Formats: sequence, C-alpha cells, structure tokens
Amino acid sequence: MAKVALLHTAEVHVATFRRLLEELAPEAEQSHVVHADWLAEAREGGLTAPLRERVTGFLADQAAANDAVLCTCSTLGPLADELARERGNVLRIDRPLMQRAAEHDGTILVALCLESTLAPTLDLLGAAFAEKGRPLDHRVALCREAWPRFEAGDMEAFGRAIADEVRDACRGLEHCGCVVLAQASMAVAEAHLADLGVPVYSSPRLAAEALVAAVCSTD
Repeated sequence: MAKVALLHTAEVHVATFRRLLEELAPEAEQSHVVHADWLAEAREGGLTAPLRERVTGFLADQAAANDAVLCTCSTLGPLADELARERGNVLRIDRPLMQRAAEHDGTILVALCLESTLAPTLDLLGAAFAEKGRPLDHRVALCREAWPRFEAGDMEAFGRAIADEVRDACRGLEHCGCVVLAQASMAVAEAHLADLGVPVYSSPRLAAEALVAAVCSTD
C-alpha cells in the first residue's frame, strides 16, 4: 500500500487534502501533520537557519518513511524545493499550479494574501515560464484584507473577499491569461469566480494529482 505524508501550516487543509486523496488514491495510507507555528515564524522572521533545519529535517524524515511527501505551505515551499534536489519524492504544493499558469498567454494575475508568500511564488512562476522559454507578464493582487477572515474561520467571507479583489484587479488588465490563487486556502474563492471569463486555478487538486503521480511512479 502506498504511503503519503503531508505537511500543513493550517488545520483546515487536512480535510481538503484528505478528501482529494480519498478520491484520487483511495488505497493510499495518508498521514497529516500541522505546524501552524512554522508559518507564523516565517512570517515574522523569514526562513531563518533554525526554521530551515526544522522544516527540512521533518520533510527528510517523512520522505524516508513514505513513498512521497507534500508540503502544502507556499511560504515554506522553497525549502521543499531545496530538499527535492536530493530526494525526488518531496513535492512543493504550488509547482504544478505555476506550471499550469505557464501554459497561458497574456498577463498572469497572481492573487495571494500573505506577503511572506510573494517572493517564493513569483520566483517559482518565473521559473515555470523560463522552462518553457517564454517571457512572463504578471500582476499581483495582494488580498491583505481577506486574511483575517481566514484566521477567524469564516471561509465563505474569506472566499468572497478574495473574489472581490481579483475582479477589481482583472478590470485593469487588457488581456488576463489566467488567475492564480497562490495559497492553498484561497481555493475557496474559485466558486465565487466561476463567471469571471478567464481560467482560475488553485493549488490543492493539482498538487494532490502530482502527489498521486509521484507515488505511482515508484510502484
């Protein structure tokens, strides 16, 4: 039986990914660990050496004990990428998302809530376009006002607030190729953007599909 492990920085992601994996790979054994403190630490002080050691140590241990491991936090994503160079079964949640965005022409609208996610997100998006030999044209919609709703557990209001910001940002674009909801929690905004008229992508399903594919490749 395949074994997968997931590192989260918010409890809400456990149910989301458990549901996706039960759909995509019902036979897989799942383990979920939540470290909200690691995101809080990264937001306050960046990816310091002690934090890097804790996160990469955890991911390395999980990679050794499981067929594949997924880090579902965009802020911690670069640490998963670094470890993936030597452990191919370590996955970063937003890589499949950025690869999907790189298939589109026009301006890529990147929506996110946390500034700690901004640099790693744009670095990864730029790399995805570079791999295809294409220039990147992007705009950022920073949804700061939405995050307190997430922290309060009001996911409906969180999704609506993100959607409002995205719609405002899209009005100022001549040609929006797609919208990228850069943090896993932001997937709740997709339902509110169904009539936007451009593709809207979030990371959970794409990442879960990549995790399952990684497990299948080791069979």
